[in-house]
Formats: sequence, structure tokens, C-alpha cells
Amino acid sequence: MTICDNFDDLKNYVDKESLSEVIIGSEQGNMTSVHLMKALQIQSYNKLSILIIIRAINQIEMSYAFECSYNRSPLKYFGMYGNELKTIEEYHFPVFPMVKFSLVNNKIEAIKGGSFTHHKVENIDLSDNAMEVIESEALPMTSVTKIVTIKNNKLTHIEPGSFPASLQSLNLDRNKLRYLQKEILEGLVNLQELTLSHNKFNEIPNISHLKDLVVFDISSNAISSIKSGTFASMAKLQALDLSNNKIYDSSILSKLHVPEKQPTLEISLALNHLRNLNLKNVPLEKKTIILHGNPWDCDTWFDLKKQLKGYENKCDSDLLSTGNTPYCINYHSEFYIFSSSMWKMDVDIFHDSVRKSAAKSKCSLAPRKYYWLYPTGFGCVT
Repeated sequence: MTICDNFDDLKNYVDKESLSEVIIGSEQGNMTSVHLMKALQIQSYNKLSILIIIRAINQIEMSYAFECSYNRSPLKYFGMYGNELKTIEEYHFPVFPMVKFSLVNNKIEAIKGGSFTHHKVENIDLSDNAMEVIESEALPMTSVTKIVTIKNNKLTHIEPGSFPASLQSLNLDRNKLRYLQKEILEGLVNLQELTLSHNKFNEIPNISHLKDLVVFDISSNAISSIKSGTFASMAKLQALDLSNNKIYDSSILSKLHVPEKQPTLEISLALNHLRNLNLKNVPLEKKTIILHGNPWDCDTWFDLKKQLKGYENKCDSDLLSTGNTPYCINYHSEFYIFSSSMWKMDVDIFHDSVRKSAAKSKCSLAPRKYYWLYPTGFGCVT
């Protein structure tokens, strides 16, 4: 790995043709305005496969269209971290095929439509920025794009036509989304992983047409109920995370209507508001269910535990065996008869206690995720 303090160091490097992995940037973070095409001169490198720019740019200068395209480039990974890009527009970045394009933590507030439309990128990561809106055709729309990750931004709105039909994995965790228009996911028939955790959804978006979905995560939202048949067409589903929501419906499992064709299915209903669970006519074969952290009714809990024997997640058993975690509430106590608000307060205390106990253990209350979609990545640490 060759490290250059700034773009001038790279420009003056004698043996450019031998370079294969390059980092541009220094601990001092001396940022400048940069014309990427002129500063990088991609055509000068025959072996450069990894390029990372750290704390070196505070503004990208506009280029002309004819300067932007490099059909032949060995570059596979292009990453920028800790820069101040704010607004990205068309012709800011050169167009060349890449396996992964990482723009994590660059204070990006907006990406204008057309900025990356023609970029042939398999995997683009825009996490840890400050974007509120995804404009139509702002992201790569070519048939090679498989993975889009936009975690930990400030997204409140996504325009239809923002994602390519070739997409297999979409991660929108830790934003401020309340809903997704029907048209946003409508054409994503190849989608295999969709994660929407830590947003503000109070209902599940329209995903019933996503027949190839393997992983669906909408944990840590405000979901209280699920429409019957939402997952009825998903014969490939293997991980369903509904944890940390407000689900209280005891018939939740029967409403999922998940096909029985999948090899295995792990469902997390951990840390919801379930007091009981109706298992009548619910096929449990090839399913593992995570139920820890619900404020179960003590009158029904032990019978329910017997019915679920063999279908529990190991963490459920491990956490309960410590004796440090509450597992039910006596709702028939005289304290609750006269005040319904009292047990609601106790449910909040119950959840806090469960979370603290889980945090101290090595257990995960989320289903096992399937990272086979992701190639080996690179990261930078401040």
C-alpha cells in the first residue's frame, strides 16, 4: 500500500505504472478543492486496483462530460472517507467500472439526479452522511449494480426511480423514513435483502411482490400490526426481523402466512409488546422463533414455553437461564386492576431491564444475517 500525503505527491510519483494500492491523505487533514479527473489521471495507472482518499477534499470541481469516462481501468475499489463533499453533481466523478464505490462519512447532504446514473458500480455505500432525500436517478442505474447501502443518514423521502431493477441488497437502516411509496420497490423483483431497521415506520411497506427476498429486517420501528399475507409469496425467506417494535397481536404468527417451502426460517419477535401467542394452526417445522423480551402474561407463559420447545432460539434459553432477566408480568395483580397506566409503565421498565441483560451477554436477539451478498470491504477508522 502506497501512502501519499496529498495529490501533488501522487502526481510527482515516479513509477506510476507499478502502483496497485494507494491512500491519499494525512492525519492533519489538509483539505483542498480538487478536479478529480486532473488530480487522479486514471489513465496513467495500469495496475491500480484500490484507491482511498481520506480527509483531503473540501470541494469537487466540475468537469466536462468528455473528460469523465474511462472504459478501461483496473480500479476495483474507490473509497473516500472524512472529506467534505456536501453536494454531489453530474460530472464530479469519473465514470469507470468498479466493484465497490464507498463514500462513507463525507458530510454529503445531497446527490443530484444524474450524478451516478451511468456509473457501472456493483456495490455503492453512502452510509454516515447527512442526506435527507434520494433523487430519482441520482444513484447508479446500470444493470451491474447489486448492492446499495445508505445507513445512518437523515432520509425522510425517496423518489420513485431511485434504484435499478438489478438490485439484490438494499440497506436503509438508521434513517427517518416513515413510509416508502409503492413505486419505489415495485420494480425491484431481484431483491434478496431489504433492511429498514431504526426508522419511523408504523406499518410494513408494500413488499408482497418481492418473491426472491431472503432477508427482511424492519426491527426498531413502530410497527404494531402486520397485514395478513404480507409474506405469502416469499418461499425463499430465511431471516425475518420484527424485533423492537410495538407488536401486541397474539395471532401474529398465523398472519405471516410464510410459505413452508423455504429450507429454514428464523423469526425475531423479541422486545415487542406480546402478552400471549396463539399457536393454533401455525406450522412450526423448520422455523426458529426469537421471543425474548416480551412482557408475557405469567398465567400463560409456562404453557407457551412448553409448546415452543424445540423451536426456540438458543439465546432465549441462555438469557432466561441466568435468572437475571424478567420474563413475565402478573397482569391480574390488584395493582393493575385499578390503573391500566400502571402496567404500561411496568412494561417500559421490563423492556429496559431486558435490554440491559441482553447487552451484558454475548447473545443476539436478531436473526442470523446472510452476508454472502457482500464482497470483502474496506473501512477507515477515525
